[in-house]
Amino acid sequence: MRIRPESAGFIVLLGACGAMPPLSVDMGQPAMSPIAHALRSLPAAVAYALSLYMVGFATAPVVFGPLSDRFGRRPVLLGGCALFGVAGWGCAMARSMTSFMVWRLIEGAGAGVGTVLAVAIIRDLFEGQMARARLSYMAVLTSLAPMIAPTLGVWILALGGWRSIYAVLGTIGAALIVAVGLGLDESAAPEKAQSLAPRQLLANYWRVLGNRTYRGYALVSVLNFGCLFAYIAASPLLMINTLGASPRVYAYLFALTSFGFMTGGVVNGRLNMRGVSASRLLATGQALTMTTSLLLLLLSVMGVATLATVTPLLFAITFASSLVAPNATIAALHPVPETAGMASSIISCAQWLLGAAA
Repeated sequence: MRIRPESAGFIVLLGACGAMPPLSVDMGQPAMSPIAHALRSLPAAVAYALSLYMVGFATAPVVFGPLSDRFGRRPVLLGGCALFGVAGWGCAMARSMTSFMVWRLIEGAGAGVGTVLAVAIIRDLFEGQMARARLSYMAVLTSLAPMIAPTLGVWILALGGWRSIYAVLGTIGAALIVAVGLGLDESAAPEKAQSLAPRQLLANYWRVLGNRTYRGYALVSVLNFGCLFAYIAASPLLMINTLGASPRVYAYLFALTSFGFMTGGVVNGRLNMRGVSASRLLATGQALTMTTSLLLLLLSVMGVATLATVTPLLFAITFASSLVAPNATIAALHPVPETAGMASSIISCAQWLLGAAA
């Protein structure tokens, strides 16, 4: 029942692993007030639980990445899916806000493992334009999650209450365990297994961070994510409070800008397969991001920003992000294939820490 790496099913499985973070964040957003009421707390406490989720997501891969370099991607990915599933059911059964927060932290850790190892697996199996194209197509599938998760959360909340949302997330984790267990072969070469001895770990971190090519492309990937997260975090304040959109219109506009990820991912994958150089795509994406960001700043300073003028520019930024992220990430991992898990985890950790700051 193993899935061939060249097949569409392989990308779907990795995309499902990469979709754990947006699903577990966005599905629960409509239920913040009911959760606070049920656990006799304040909505702000639910927001703190989300912050703990992000801490788990950012830091756990730094541990699990080196573990995957030593023991292989498959067993560690199964462990991450198990953490995600158990934590989902833990949130569903929580009887206090403290318990809910602890389970959200664990849930974030499991989601982080899935995202990081999906990237490392692609780097293990593919090179060059094939790797960039597959990472782009995986990102297309992952970008579906933030488009459907809020609506899915509202439906589940209406049908079964807030606990049902986290029960569904727990079930998704269980389904991923089965899918990974039955469908995924080990991608890391056994002869390249890395020691977990402290001295060797430090040497590996030094080798990765000391590689100039890795540092440069990793920095591009991290800063691109920070730019993007600044928009994602501030989008409700911008569109609803400042520009006057209703919550329903905001949901539609956010879905539209998320569609920019999908479009950019498809275009990037197609152009990579046609032989367009990664450096050209990366430069185009960076130039588009910089131009549209400056235009957004100009509209704001002039006081003429409206939903009609801002939304196309935000779509362009999300589109450009999908040109930058896969090409920069694969280029960063290329010179350090033997420690791809560690290298991917460093990028993920830095992205989420910068994203939180942004």
